[in-house]
Amino acid sequence: MSSIQDVSPTKLPSERAPLLPERQDVSSSGRQFSPLTLLIPLAVATRLTSTLPTTTLLGVIQSVICRLWLISNGNLPPGGEISEELCAVPEVDKTYATVISAILIGQGLGAMVACSVISHISSRLGRKPVILGIVAISFLGYSLMVCSQYLSEWLEASVLIASLLLQMFSGTLTMTFVVNVYTVDITGAEDRTPVLSAINGWAVLGQAVSFAIGGLVTTETNDPLIVYYISIFLLGAIFVYVLAFLPESFPEEKRDKLRRQRSAQQNVEASARRKLSSRLISTIAIAFEPLKQLVPARKADGRQNLRVLYCAIHIMITTLADVYTPAALLMLYITKYNYSPAQTGIVLTTLSLSAVFSLTYAIPSLIRVLRPIYAREIALPEDQQDSSDDTAISMSTDLLDIHIVFVSLVINAAAYIMASATTTRVSHLIAVGVVGFGAAHGPIVRSLVVSSVDPLKQGEVLAAIEMMSSIGAFLSPLVMGGIFTATISSQPMLVFYTHGAIVIAAASLLFLIRDSDRYKKLPPHDTNITTANTFTVD
Repeated sequence: MSSIQDVSPTKLPSERAPLLPERQDVSSSGRQFSPLTLLIPLAVATRLTSTLPTTTLLGVIQSVICRLWLISNGNLPPGGEISEELCAVPEVDKTYATVISAILIGQGLGAMVACSVISHISSRLGRKPVILGIVAISFLGYSLMVCSQYLSEWLEASVLIASLLLQMFSGTLTMTFVVNVYTVDITGAEDRTPVLSAINGWAVLGQAVSFAIGGLVTTETNDPLIVYYISIFLLGAIFVYVLAFLPESFPEEKRDKLRRQRSAQQNVEASARRKLSSRLISTIAIAFEPLKQLVPARKADGRQNLRVLYCAIHIMITTLADVYTPAALLMLYITKYNYSPAQTGIVLTTLSLSAVFSLTYAIPSLIRVLRPIYAREIALPEDQQDSSDDTAISMSTDLLDIHIVFVSLVINAAAYIMASATTTRVSHLIAVGVVGFGAAHGPIVRSLVVSSVDPLKQGEVLAAIEMMSSIGAFLSPLVMGGIFTATISSQPMLVFYTHGAIVIAAASLLFLIRDSDRYKKLPPHDTNITTANTFTVD
């Protein structure tokens, strides 16, 4: 795999002192780890812990629903032992499907709220306290899940609901957002795309490990809670690790600078706020504060800058098509080809491992090879050059990133169609492996997004993008799931053709992006102009 140390991360100041001591007599190892290297265990562990209990959670929920139904109907066996036959009734199945759908919807809404709150808090207190808070919430959620299994009846259900609510705000989408924000904070503009790709690849490795061992551990131990004990232990360890070793990526001086920018903007908008004369509206507006980054603003020449909006629409449409498709493929394999749980696990592991290879090695290597071909010199005026901000502006064209995204989504679309059309299990694994090679579009689009705004506001614009992604995740089971449910008996491949058409259309939207709409610093004498991608700097 490609090492993240191959790129040169931005030097970070800490709250009061440099992250790396200036003395030359380092420890006997002769090396000090960069913040990017220190981020890898966090990315791997949080993704592993968020996906490891997934299959067990489904079983726990089904068991609780069945138990409550039996109690309400007076059919609970005297010993409390519930067999599969007792739960095989239409009422339990219907309630189970409804609860799972509600959880999926809640996860999308929870991620949307969490990203907004994280953006608000981290821009004022820093990224590290937010990371610790999310890990702690996840730790508490899993602990409540374990506790619920030692309680009885309705008390068990109540604690389980509390656990699920906490997990909605600390799930995979939320932790991926935090890892991406931290990566953007500490990476230079030229290295941002390959580093985001590699970090997301390491995170997918944690997911691959969870798919490989999750079901095996539960089966071998015959204890559905063992995966929760493992997750709780890992979350506790990662909390201590972050507290002790991970440096702050958004130091106090940057937070103060952003605070001054906001204060100046609030002064400009003071009259409008007085007309609202409502503190309640102002408080509610905080929840949607990141979405302000999506509003097209006027550039210096008077035209609207739609770059971030194009990326947001692309992300929402792509997520809508992409979230449900893997589940549809697995259901097709289970219903049509009688896949066992072990075979399903092999499919998921193959998909994850191919994505790991693509993200951590193939894409960074491809960028290194192709960048000289796409490279073009951008001569910045002297009054726009600032050694303190030399990592904020990329000297390369965005066309390379756009082409990689487009090709990745074409591969993704074609591979899903191939995976659904083939009839042998070997060909299924080959097609699923090809799907993993289309995984690069997510981190690369986010790299395009953050290159559009002031570096101080990159966390906010990423939060806005993740909120739009959450909307897509919320709609995906409704739209794509509705298509698949309606056609699974007659035309099961229709949902995969629909997926391909949607993602290619979304990829084509990115060709409207122009290099001229990227963030650029204004010369000092133009500080009275502020646009979506052009900012004054104190």
